[in-house]
Amino acid sequence: MRGFFLVGLIVAAVLVGCGGTETVTTTVTESETVTETVTETVAGEGATGLPDAVAETHAGLLAAAEAGDYEALRPYLHDEFSYTFGLPDEDGPIAYWQTVEAESDERPIEVLERILRMPYTLFAGSYIWPFAYDKQPDELTEYERELLGDLAESFGQGSGYLGWRTGIQPDGTWQFFIAGD
Repeated sequence: MRGFFLVGLIVAAVLVGCGGTETVTTTVTESETVTETVTETVAGEGATGLPDAVAETHAGLLAAAEAGDYEALRPYLHDEFSYTFGLPDEDGPIAYWQTVEAESDERPIEVLERILRMPYTLFAGSYIWPFAYDKQPDELTEYERELLGDLAESFGQGSGYLGWRTGIQPDGTWQFFIAGD
């Protein structure tokens, strides 16, 4: 019996000396934060985020622009409407845009349709198209540059977007459709 006891002590000593075996479980958790900017292009009635009066004006302007019908824009015009930084045309905004069209390769009504199909920005309480209105060129993402297409070239040296833009006040009043500075 003494032999078994001695063998048991030797085995115990060897196990203690070797440290025995121990299982350690380590859990490593990795997380990744993905930030995605989604720009939604909306057009027509029910445009996301627009008050009803703005959505109604937006839809009317877009319908007129889609039809290429300057006269259909007339009900949205008023005395305070801005359309040029120069002297106003004595016959008003429609005559001005038609003159621009006749004297250049620009087609204001086509640009109006195009920008109204783009996302808007809310600036100083007004809804402005295109969204680039309040951005600097270095702030545009690649996706935003793609949305703008050739309009992405409409930034002035050291200034913001100077291309054709339009704005609607929260009450639905069409504020401006203008290009330049």
